Amino acid sequence: MTEPTHESGNATDDASSATPTDPPVGAGPGRGAEPVTGAEPAIPAESGDRTAEGVAADHPSTDDPAQDRAPTDGVTAEDDASADFAAIPGSRISSTGSAVETPSPADPPDVASDARVSASAVTAAPEPPTSALLHPTHPAPARPRSVARRLGAPLLALALALAALIAFGVTLSGPGSAKPHDADGALGAPRPGTATPMAPAHGPTIATADIQAIADRRTAAILARDEAAFTVDLDSDVPDLVGGQQRLFRNLARVSFDRLAYRVETVQTMPATDDRITAYVDVSFDHRISRADTATVGEGYRWTVVRDAPGAPLRITGVDGTPYEGAGYAYARDYPAPWDHADLTVVRREHVVVLADPATARGADRLADAAEAAARADIDTWSDGGPPGTAPGFVIVPVADRDTFYRLYGGRTGDHGEESGLTYALRTIGPDGKGHFGGSRIVLDTTSGWFTSTNPRRLGELLRHEMAHALVTPLRNEVPNQDQPVWVVEGFADWLSLRGHTLLGTDELYEARTYIAGNRFTGKLPTDNELYQADTVGNAAAYELAHLAIRRIEEIGGTQAVYGFVTAVYADPAPAAVDAALDRATGLARAEFEADWAARVHALLDA
Repeated sequence: MTEPTHESGNATDDASSATPTDPPVGAGPGRGAEPVTGAEPAIPAESGDRTAEGVAADHPSTDDPAQDRAPTDGVTAEDDASADFAAIPGSRISSTGSAVETPSPADPPDVASDARVSASAVTAAPEPPTSALLHPTHPAPARPRSVARRLGAPLLALALALAALIAFGVTLSGPGSAKPHDADGALGAPRPGTATPMAPAHGPTIATADIQAIADRRTAAILARDEAAFTVDLDSDVPDLVGGQQRLFRNLARVSFDRLAYRVETVQTMPATDDRITAYVDVSFDHRISRADTATVGEGYRWTVVRDAPGAPLRITGVDGTPYEGAGYAYARDYPAPWDHADLTVVRREHVVVLADPATARGADRLADAAEAAARADIDTWSDGGPPGTAPGFVIVPVADRDTFYRLYGGRTGDHGEESGLTYALRTIGPDGKGHFGGSRIVLDTTSGWFTSTNPRRLGELLRHEMAHALVTPLRNEVPNQDQPVWVVEGFADWLSLRGHTLLGTDELYEARTYIAGNRFTGKLPTDNELYQADTVGNAAAYELAHLAIRRIEEIGGTQAVYGFVTAVYADPAPAAVDAALDRATGLARAEFEADWAARVHALLDA
């Protein structure tokens, strides 16, 4: 699984420090990336309840023995969740339903209680028809992965300069009230390679202040729950523009935020045609989801803004993601989010919020229950000696087709892997002016073997693996041109997700045994390339070997040694710093630890 400034579970792409060409932190090929403090109340989501109606297509479970190794005794919350999703991938779920009485914004729902906000809970224009999702069944790969993207130091400087000129944000003391951002700072400019040329030296331009005024009106409209005001600056003659933004408005109303604001980052005015002026505007949607994010994060939009004649009002004629002119991703920063994609059903538990589209809405409640159980397990384990500053909760995005699975949070392009989960780490800039990560989003493919497996433990393992990535993402520092070693990222996620499981006497280490029997084991810690390799046996074996490395650290130094080692590596991933952290945790230099660990691996796995 991966963490873009993404993370995934078993097989990973470390995205938090990766460029858009890197996979998310916490991406998972066959196996399954500090609480917000302060007195500011959350922006309450609209409350409501409905039952999604629809006919589920028959979808048999994937019969993959590799996914069904653990004992099947005992049935937990994730069992029902996986059974539900096994029936619905690819199905069409109607978003019609009876809206219930919606509490006033002055009476926010109790987020600690079970809460469900659906697409029909807000009075809305007729939704666009839901088309059938046709997709093949994808067996779960060997492990999950994570993704995180890099942003170089030059852009950090640019972001700070822009923030001083045009940054504007709001924090809610209650619906409709706002005040400027404080220590969170700016979220940064478009990623490297994004085209944001300066305005032409001659001719009329559109002032940044005028566009920020539009952004401020749209922010105020969300806080006031005023849909008409949110769309008033849109060009009604552009097909689908108003409808798409109305859907966005309603989706945002279903999510509880601690803060949100649109903030203009760059304005590119094009040469005028007659009296008509067009500008391409990069806008950050700065937001913090309640009880999930530890800092304000941003989603990058590009608005097309037009003024038809001098003195004429500005109109938004297009809304897309800030483009990325590099390989691997279509968009520069964490676009599209689920609220841009489809009508959402939002289900809340104490440590989990599920953002489900129509294709996965039917299983959202059961998934939320399974995810809450996994969240409590990970949080409770870490709290027994782990340092503070980790994520207080998790945002889960289930999808039922591979195109959507890869398109969310950056629009990954080109070859797709076999991940079952991707954990995207969303960046921010701290008071120190350095890049950090303020939250994560876990995207799950509900057609994978982790959901359709008859083994009742598989879904829980996937969830715990991806949540392990997300849990420690706030501890991660962004270091230019230097990522955390994937064996640490993925080994830790497997270690946390399989806590309490007995590995010997099971098939959990099957691929590692096969790897060793084929004389492929070098006795060295797995490299990033080995963890990302296309060969499924080699990929899975690398995950398992990384897991055994973290287990060996625990055997030598105890659980506290693991927590200290992982925290140090997330803070400073430089090779010398990693080796020093390993020495502190085990009392062994890297070469000595590798020899010790390799001997332990052979003792466990030799035929």
